[in-house]
Amino acid sequence: MVRTSLSVLLLFSLSLPGPSQEIRDQGNREVLIQNLFEADNESKLNDAIQAAEAGGLARQVTLEARFLFLVDQEDFAAVAALGPVLEEQKESFRIDDSVIFSVPEEFFSIIEYCFALEALQKGELTEFENHIKEAFWLSPRQATAFAPHIDRLRREQALASLKVNLDQAYMRQADEKKVILRTLFGTSDYLMMHFWSPWSTESEAYLPDFLAMAETLGTHKIPVTSILIEPDNEALSEARKFCTELMPRKPGDWVVDNSKQSLARKLRVLELPAITILQRDGSVLFSGHPSEKLLWSTLKKVDPKLERPRIKPTP
Repeated sequence: MVRTSLSVLLLFSLSLPGPSQEIRDQGNREVLIQNLFEADNESKLNDAIQAAEAGGLARQVTLEARFLFLVDQEDFAAVAALGPVLEEQKESFRIDDSVIFSVPEEFFSIIEYCFALEALQKGELTEFENHIKEAFWLSPRQATAFAPHIDRLRREQALASLKVNLDQAYMRQADEKKVILRTLFGTSDYLMMHFWSPWSTESEAYLPDFLAMAETLGTHKIPVTSILIEPDNEALSEARKFCTELMPRKPGDWVVDNSKQSLARKLRVLELPAITILQRDGSVLFSGHPSEKLLWSTLKKVDPKLERPRIKPTP
């Protein structure tokens, strides 16, 4: 699956010319905008905002930059808190001042998105549903940014009381022998499961990230098992070829999902790769994409000494 963030969708519009080009020093304006939208930490962003304000850029532009920065940082609490600020700006919104929006409805949509996140944090699910629906209605092209929050909520609700059957048998990828899921825990109270496919380009793109994660967990005695989601012979053949070419020393156990009692479906795996952290009683601590910050905050609860390896995925 190709993950498309709200920032990618909106930054697509950055190259579009706009009436704000009336600023005399166009070159300086472009530098100010570039610094705003390329800031990779809070300090740089604040400096860029200060320079932009001094350079005469509209407040609309700096608000858009802050919004995208917070989305990229996955700081959804801060995104939610930005809602009232953006709503106040709505009264003076001018499409000619915008850098990333093509029509006013797109800006109004992110206001609803902010309020949806605020409702979600408060556990007000009806309000969340109302705001997220309105956000989609206003700007359908940004739906790929809204969808992960809906999927995550439904997944959390479904997995909250779920207990995985640890006595279920799965086939080893290497020798096709059966292995009981419970045995993959070893002596640990936790098991990290990595769902993947040799036909998933993103599974391959996140391979360095996964290998570094598996190595880190191994040093902390947390076992890792990779689960091939397609149980047919063609997929198994491709998986073996994939591992031989890219992972001659693959970490942990590698098994094939059970077609009659699919673990991937039970855990609502909707994208690849996916990571699930199981406890020995079969309950789920985490399930989602490996890029989610929640994964490592969950792992640090398991072992406070765990630190995320500094390996960047290349999807």
